[in-house]
Amino acid sequence: MHKNIKHINFFILTFALVLLNFSANAQEVRVIDNKGTIQTVNNNTVITSTNAPTLPLENDVWFDTTNNQIKIYDTVDGWKLITSTLASQNIYTADGTLTSSRRLDGFDLYSLNMERIRDLTISSTYSTRISAGTTMQLSALGNITLQSPTKFDRTLLDINNSAGTSGQVLTSTGTGVQWANSQQNTVTVSTDTDTIQNEPDGTFPVSPIENDTFIYKPTNGEKVYYVFDGTEWNMIAPTKAARVFYPPSIEIPASTIGAQTPIDLYQMYRDQFTSPIAQSDATASIPFYERDELYYFVTDADPDVFGDGTNVTGMTISSTGILNYTVSSTPTDDNTIINVVFVVK
Repeated sequence: MHKNIKHINFFILTFALVLLNFSANAQEVRVIDNKGTIQTVNNNTVITSTNAPTLPLENDVWFDTTNNQIKIYDTVDGWKLITSTLASQNIYTADGTLTSSRRLDGFDLYSLNMERIRDLTISSTYSTRISAGTTMQLSALGNITLQSPTKFDRTLLDINNSAGTSGQVLTSTGTGVQWANSQQNTVTVSTDTDTIQNEPDGTFPVSPIENDTFIYKPTNGEKVYYVFDGTEWNMIAPTKAARVFYPPSIEIPASTIGAQTPIDLYQMYRDQFTSPIAQSDATASIPFYERDELYYFVTDADPDVFGDGTNVTGMTISSTGILNYTVSSTPTDDNTIINVVFVVK
C-alpha cells in the first residue's frame, strides 16, 4: 500500500510540473523522463491538404496542395507563407557556379523548350556534343557559319534529301546544293587537214562542257585556242591580231649585183629588243620570242632591185629567219627597204 501511494504522488507531481511549464507556445512542453530529467519537446503537426487545418496550434506546418505553398501557423497573423531568399535565386534571377556535375533527364517523356531568347551561347573548355535520336535541324534567317574544319562521319544530304552516289560532287542550284556527276574539263587537239588557218568547220568536239578547251591545229603548224563558255566556242589568246607584228626597220645592202650575204632577220629583231638605247625603267625589259616560235615573211620588196622589174624572184627565208637574196639591179642609194612580218606560231 505504501508503494502504491508513492507512485500516485509521483504521477501527481509530474502532471503538475507539465501544467506549470506549459508555455505560450502550445506545441512546446517540458516533461520529466524516466530518469527524472526535464526535457523540452516540440509536438507540432505537419498537415498536407487543400483546405486550411482547423484548430491549429503555434508553428503547425501546412502544405497547401491547392497552390503548392508551404505555410506555418502564427497565433497573431494566422497561416503565413514560408518564403526563402535562396529559393528566389535561381537561373532566372541570378548567376551561379556549378559545384559538381549535373544532369537533366526527361526520361523520354518530357520536352525542354527555350523560346524568344535574344542570344544563346554554349561553350566549353574541352568538347561540346549535341545529339538527337532521330533528326536535328539548324535554321537561321542569316548564314550558319562553321569556323573550324568540319568532319562528316555519315552521309550528306542535298536539297532533294539525297546522299548522291559514289564519285558525285555537290553543285550549286542557285537556291541550294545538289549531288551531280563529276565533270572534268578536257583539252582536244584537232586533226584538221586544212593547209591555211580558217575558222574550224565541223571539227569542234561534241557534247562539250563549260571551260573545255579545243586547239585548232592545221597542217601548217599554227595553233588557235578555243574555250567553250557553256553555249559556244570562243577564240582565246593569241588572237589573230596579237600574233602578227613587224620587226624593226631593216635596210638591205644592194650596192652590188648578184647573190648577197644572208641576213639573219631573227637576230636583228632580238638584238634591238634586248639592247634598247634608252628606257623609262632600268629594271624593265622587252619580252621576245624564241627563234623557233615565229614564222617569217617578206610582204613587200622592190622588183626592180630583187627581180625582173615586175616580180621579185631572188629572195627566200629559211624556217629559222635567215634571209637569202640576189640583187638584179642596184638602187640609186646602194640600199633598199623591204617589209618583214613575224607571226607567232
